[in-house]
Amino acid sequence: MNPPIARSSGNKISELRHRLLKQAKIAVSEGLSGPDTHVVRAVQTAKNMEALFNLLYEQTIEWYALHFPEMRQVVRDPVTQLSLVVRVGERKNFSKENLHTFFSDDTSLSRILDSAKNSSGGEIAPATLKSIQGVAQAAIQLKEEQKRLQDFASKQMVELAPNFSELATPSIAGQLLSKAGSLKRLAEMPASTIQVLGAEEALFSHIKSKTRPPKHGFIFNHPFIKPLPKHARGKMARALAGKLAICIRVDFFGKERIVGEYKPKLEALSRKLAKSLPHRKPFARQ
Repeated sequence: MNPPIARSSGNKISELRHRLLKQAKIAVSEGLSGPDTHVVRAVQTAKNMEALFNLLYEQTIEWYALHFPEMRQVVRDPVTQLSLVVRVGERKNFSKENLHTFFSDDTSLSRILDSAKNSSGGEIAPATLKSIQGVAQAAIQLKEEQKRLQDFASKQMVELAPNFSELATPSIAGQLLSKAGSLKRLAEMPASTIQVLGAEEALFSHIKSKTRPPKHGFIFNHPFIKPLPKHARGKMARALAGKLAICIRVDFFGKERIVGEYKPKLEALSRKLAKSLPHRKPFARQ
């Protein structure tokens, strides 16, 4: 017969195990239902949809080019190209009446009309055109859904991290969050890591092959960085990443508004760097 002390100890262990399992389930549930988790999924899904759109677009336009190859050279916007395939169809239907909603200037309109009239493409059967139009319509709808997802992610980022989103731009903020995986992880990252998020391939190449290290990842597309001359982007990226690191920590651990203090200074630095000249290496003495 087991002594009472042993039975009491076993009950306590069982009760402790039950509590730990309950707490773990609550933690997992909270982690999976957090708003930042949904933003991460939205950004990742939108990225995958962009890749799928590009694939459908290329396949559709290459197929349609058998009938009207010149259209791609005259019309550059992918969605406009797909819309022309869906709403106008055969090149013989390319007329002023059918195209006035697509082109706002007479020059572009004249170019597409001349291209349709003198096209070197072959004829196309109605059934074939219908199949192409179906794929084109699917690509357009995919692009529209991608835009809705991006808008959702941007709106959520502004609510979750207002300082960070305003300084980074909501779009870049969503990309950084998606790569980090959560607001907590992003808030714990040093500025140097935030600076190169999105440039992992270049970073691995630097570590493995001793190539030049990346100066920026997603933040390259920031309006303070992208227009700058190449020699100035690294300095601007470091400055921006430093302030972004502060902003995300304030957004995660507190609720103060601080972006108004940093944004004008960074904007002024960007203007200054835009006028800067690259440093010249001194000549080596013989």
